[in-house]
Amino acid sequence: MGILPSLLIKVMAPELWMLWMARVGVVVTYAAWAPAILRGGFVLIRDIVHHRTTWIAQLDHDRPLFAELKQWLATYPREALQDHLQFAQHAQVRLSAKLGLLAGGAEKLGLLPAFIAALIALRSWHDLWALPSWLTGLGLFLVVTWVIGLVAVNMRLRIQLYEMLLADALKLQDATSVAGLTHNVRDLRAS
Repeated sequence: MGILPSLLIKVMAPELWMLWMARVGVVVTYAAWAPAILRGGFVLIRDIVHHRTTWIAQLDHDRPLFAELKQWLATYPREALQDHLQFAQHAQVRLSAKLGLLAGGAEKLGLLPAFIAALIALRSWHDLWALPSWLTGLGLFLVVTWVIGLVAVNMRLRIQLYEMLLADALKLQDATSVAGLTHNVRDLRAS
């Protein structure tokens, strides 16, 4: 409803009712999005205030699941686990090299590239088309760099988790085999 007057103005002469239609459309849009925005802000503030409690609850939830996953992985043949662990380690190295080539150290900048791009856009918000093309390109480059860094960091975290679980499963296999050998030695001595 808010966009319709912008389309109608292409084929009709501008009228006062079109202005009111656009205003009503904007108000309806704000009213529709307001609950989600307010709830999102409330949840964000609550998470910031209670970040330690949330973090501890997440760790308490994850720990038994990781233990169960390690035990399940330990049932696989040792060669397969070592192969997957080596693949994860090599993937980690490749990802670091690719990220260094593509984004440099930009992933360590966090949200800074996105904030700079937003600052560039807000600096000339009244006439965005007046921005020089090199400045627009720089802003888009910074946003793309930030997204690449964000995706790469997420991939790195997943690979690190995979690597950790595989290494722990191998340690569990070693501990189980040592315990089994100790138990067999006791049985042999007893007989």
